Amino acid sequence: MQTAVMVGEKPKVASRIAQALGNYSVEENRGVKNYVLEKNGKKIIIAPAVGHIFNLEEHEEGWDYPVFEVQWEPIFENEDGADYVKKYYNNLRDQLDKADEYINACDFDLEGSVIGANVIKQLANADEGRIKRMKFSTLTPDDLNEAFDDLEDFDKGMTEAGLTRHVLDFYYGVNVSRALMQAVRENDRYKTLSTGRVQGPSLKMLADKERSIIEFEPDPYWEIFLHHSEFRAKFQDPEADHEKNDRIWEEEIAEGIFDQVQDEDEAEVSNIKVNNYKHNPPIPFNLTGLQSEASSQFNINPKTTQSIAQTLYENGLISYPRTESQKLPKKLGYSNLLKKLKGQEEYEGLAQKVLDKDDIYPRQGKKEDDAHPAIYPTGESPGSLSKKERKVYDLIVKRFLAVFGDAAKRQSLTLTLDVRGYEFNAKSKITKERNWFNLYDPYVNVEEAELPGVEEGEVLDIEEFELADKETKPPRRYSQSSIVNELEKRELGTKATRAQIVDRLYDREYIEGDPIEVTDLGLAIVETLEDHSPAVVSEELTREFEEKMEAIREEKNSREEVIEEAKEELTETLSKFKEKEKEIGRELVDTIDQERKRKRQLGPCDQCEDGTLRMIKSSGSRFVGCSNYPDCENSFPLPNNGDISKTDETCDECNTPKIQVYREKSSNYKMCIDPDCPTKDDW
Repeated sequence: MQTAVMVGEKPKVASRIAQALGNYSVEENRGVKNYVLEKNGKKIIIAPAVGHIFNLEEHEEGWDYPVFEVQWEPIFENEDGADYVKKYYNNLRDQLDKADEYINACDFDLEGSVIGANVIKQLANADEGRIKRMKFSTLTPDDLNEAFDDLEDFDKGMTEAGLTRHVLDFYYGVNVSRALMQAVRENDRYKTLSTGRVQGPSLKMLADKERSIIEFEPDPYWEIFLHHSEFRAKFQDPEADHEKNDRIWEEEIAEGIFDQVQDEDEAEVSNIKVNNYKHNPPIPFNLTGLQSEASSQFNINPKTTQSIAQTLYENGLISYPRTESQKLPKKLGYSNLLKKLKGQEEYEGLAQKVLDKDDIYPRQGKKEDDAHPAIYPTGESPGSLSKKERKVYDLIVKRFLAVFGDAAKRQSLTLTLDVRGYEFNAKSKITKERNWFNLYDPYVNVEEAELPGVEEGEVLDIEEFELADKETKPPRRYSQSSIVNELEKRELGTKATRAQIVDRLYDREYIEGDPIEVTDLGLAIVETLEDHSPAVVSEELTREFEEKMEAIREEKNSREEVIEEAKEELTETLSKFKEKEKEIGRELVDTIDQERKRKRQLGPCDQCEDGTLRMIKSSGSRFVGCSNYPDCENSFPLPNNGDISKTDETCDECNTPKIQVYREKSSNYKMCIDPDCPTKDDW
C-alpha cells in the first residue's frame, strides 16, 4: 500500500482534515500529533506544520550591503522565540521519509504554497511530479472530502510566485533597512529602522498626506442658516459657479445678505423636490471590506480583525478570509448554507426570510480571486466564542444574509424656502421599505431625518437666522482602516500583508495615533529615500513587480528573470546611497534625537516657571524629573515594569500628566504620575 504524507499548515487544521476524511488514529512523534488513516487504497499520514518552518537568511553574517546570496533555513536556527518549531520540523522530516506521494494541504494562496512546498522540497527533496495540491476554501467535512477526491497537480506557478515575493521582500527589506541603519551608525547612534518593497510606498502615501496637512492654508467662508422649530435650512446660491454653492467666500457679501434677511420672521415654500430611489444591498465581504466594516462598527483594528477571521476559519465557521473576491459563486449552494444558518436560533427568522424569496441570488461585487470566493459563513454552529469573535462572526453572517435582500426603498426631499428672493434649502432622507436593512440590523448606517408635511406656497414661521464664519478643513488623515482600503485600491501589498505593514510602521515609530499622524522620524525616512533611493518609495515599481509575480503565477515569466532585475535595480540604487552615507546619517540622527526628546517630555513643570517634566532612566530606575534640575528637584516615580509612553492627557484630580503603561502578561493601563493622587486611593 502506498503512503501519502499530507502537510497541514497548522496543528488545528491538520486535526480538522483528519476528522473530515474519516476514521483515523493518532500517532505521536517527538511530541507532535500525526493523524493516520486509509482512504482510496492509500495510507494517509497528516502531519502539521506551524506556519513557516523555513525562512530566508543570508549566507554570511555582517552589516555590509547589498546582500543577494540567500538560502532557506529552519526558522528556529535564526529567530528568537522559535524553538517550539523544532519538534514540528523533526516530525515532518520523519513522516516525509515514509512518503511515496506528497500532498500540500496548506492554505491555497501564495503563502500556503510556499509553506507546504518548502517543507516537502527542503526536507524530502521531492520531485514536483510526486507532489499534489489540495484546494479548499472552508474547513467543513464536505469541502475537505471534495478537495481530497479532486487533488490537483503541484501548483508550480503559485509556488514560484510566492518564492519570488519572499526573495524580493528580503532584498528590499534587508538591504535598504541596513543602509539606513548603517548611515545612522556612521554618526555614532543606533536606531532600529526599516523599510521595504511595500512598506516604503505605504509610508510615502501617509507622508504625502501629512505634508498636505502641514502645508494646508485654510480659506475663510461664511454660511447663513434659517432656523425653523422643526428643522434648519441653509442658504443656497443657485447661480454660483462653484460646487459648494452653500458657501459664501466674501465676508461683505455674506453680511449684506444676512442684513437683508435677519429681521424676517416668515419664509415661503417655493419648491418641494421629491426623489424616490433604491438603496441596493451591500456586496459580499472580502478581507479589506470586512476589516473596514469591523473598524466602523466595533472600532476593531484591521490586524485584529484579520486574526479573528483566521480563528473563525480554523474553527470551520467561515470560509477562507484572506481573499480579494467580492463574489459568491452558485456552486456554494446558497439554499443549503441558508438552511444551515436557519438551524442557529439567532438567525432562524432572518434565514427563513431569504429562503422564502422566489429568487435566491446575491448581489455580487466586482473583484474576483481565482483561489477563493468572498467570505461567507459555513453554517456550522459556533461553540464558545470571545466577545470580539462573536461580534465579527455576527457581522459576517448578517452581511451574507443581507446580500440576498431586496433593495431598500428610500426617499429624499429637498424643501426650498424663499426669503426676500434668497433661497434656503432643507433636506431629509427617509426609508419607505427597509427590505435588506432588516437582514443587516444593527449594522445599517443610513441617515433618517424627516421634514414636516408642507405644501408649495405655504408660509412658515421662522425663529431666527444665523451667520456662521468658518474655514476650509485640511485633508482628512487616514485611519488604520482607510489606509488598508487605500493600499488595496492602489494595488500595494496583498490582502494578507496590508494590515501587518501598517502595524510595522507603528512599531518603527514612523506613525502614531488613529487617525494616523506621521512622526518627524517617518517624514525624515521618506524624505531621505525620496532624495537618495526614490525607487524604494515608488508605487509604480512596486506595482510593476506585482504584475511580474502574477505573470510568474501564470507561468508566463520566470523567478530567475524577475529576481535578477531586482538585483540590478537595487545595486544601482544602493551604490549611490553609500556615496552619501555619512551625510544621510547626519540628517537622520538629528531627527532621531529630536523624536526621542519629544517622546520623553510630559509637559511643563508645576513647580518652576520654565522647566519641562521628562521621563528619565538612570542606574536601572525610571522616574520623572524637571529639565531645570538641580535648580528644580521636582520628581515623580514611574512603574518599574512594562513599557511606558506619554499621552496628551492630564489628571482631572491632580492636574499632572498621564502616562500609558503596557504590560506583557497583564492589562495595560493609564495613570497620572502623582503617587499621592486621590485616584490611587484604592491601589
